[in-house]
Amino acid sequence: MTTFPVTAEVQLVSPGGATLEIDQPQDPSGSPITVLDIDLGFTFTGFVELPGWLSGKGVVRLSADEIGGPFDDTIGQADFDITGSSSPTDPPSVQYPWQITVTSPTLPDATKMYQFAVVFLFKTAAGGHTDIGGFVDLGAFLVV
Repeated sequence: MTTFPVTAEVQLVSPGGATLEIDQPQDPSGSPITVLDIDLGFTFTGFVELPGWLSGKGVVRLSADEIGGPFDDTIGQADFDITGSSSPTDPPSVQYPWQITVTSPTLPDATKMYQFAVVFLFKTAAGGHTDIGGFVDLGAFLVV
């Protein structure tokens, strides 16, 4: 079972570290956190911390792979602007919060096991691909 919050490094070629953090999922049905109610919906939140000079677009995706079944897809996405600064010379790192809420019919309303993962991708301001990214495998969840 995953212990939340979960933190992972984000690959960044230039100087300055970067982090992806995922908080405990929020599910109105209550405990345990590994059983999520699709009827009421559930939410994953977190943040990406990036060097203060970096500018572009951020994308966080939540993916689900059905254990023993055919479903394997992105079930939610958060997009946000990354607004770096060239002044001062070494601006402090910036946290960019994100939130993904999943409701029915995104996943079938049937008791099934899924493996969840979150990925962060950085894109240029024009939307181009970069080599900056990171991910977290959240483990198995029962969706009821």
